[in-house]
Amino acid sequence: MSLITELTTFLKDNLPSAVYRGQKFSSFMDNLEIDRVFKLVTNQPTRQLLCAKLHYDAVITFDQFPYRLFDPCLVFALVMCWLENKNSDDEQFNNINPDIDVSENDEQTAYLMISVPLFENITLIEHENGAIPYKGRRYRLGETSIWMHPEDVNVNAN
Repeated sequence: MSLITELTTFLKDNLPSAVYRGQKFSSFMDNLEIDRVFKLVTNQPTRQLLCAKLHYDAVITFDQFPYRLFDPCLVFALVMCWLENKNSDDEQFNNINPDIDVSENDEQTAYLMISVPLFENITLIEHENGAIPYKGRRYRLGETSIWMHPEDVNVNAN
């Protein structure tokens, strides 16, 4: 599961559904950059290469956040707790500070956006029928797929 999918799922699992149902709630990647790496990760049990690092901002938006009913700090606290839980497993999450944008729509709702800088490793796993040729071998992508999300990750539900 990609990090943006994991973060979005975490928020949906822990926010009251009234926060995101009936309005436009979405998650997407912005400001993508890619760094070529190409280094051997392991030969056992199968050859695996670190191909690249993809840097991006995981952007979560609420077009009509009901701020009179729910404190926006609930979203901020959940994101920070997700980051802190990730930090205990992986140093890449040290010192990540999300950007926030909030603007009032009316007396009841606001546009709320939180942007979290993240990166994903793109790995290649040797596979005889893999779609990716590299140095005389065939590879498939590793398990993390940042483009394929469960149907409920980007929500515009009523």
